[in-house]
Amino acid sequence: MIRILVVDDDADLKRAVCTYLNDSGFEARGCLGANDAYQEMYKKHYDLIVSDIMMPEIDGFEFARTVRRVNG
Repeated sequence: MIRILVVDDDADLKRAVCTYLNDSGFEARGCLGANDAYQEMYKKHYDLIVSDIMMPEIDGFEFARTVRRVNG
């Protein structure tokens, strides 16, 4: 099964996207920000990450750079 991590600071949107993906046969997990996503990525491998760009603290661009650097 394909695992997808959804990162968005809007809880309602995150929940809606995860529900849609789970109902479509994927295993989706949501996080409310980049720091939560980093912690989740240490626990489990994800095949795809869907991230918001405009988030507080760490924006989506910085999050993507960090993920690429770590998973290089």
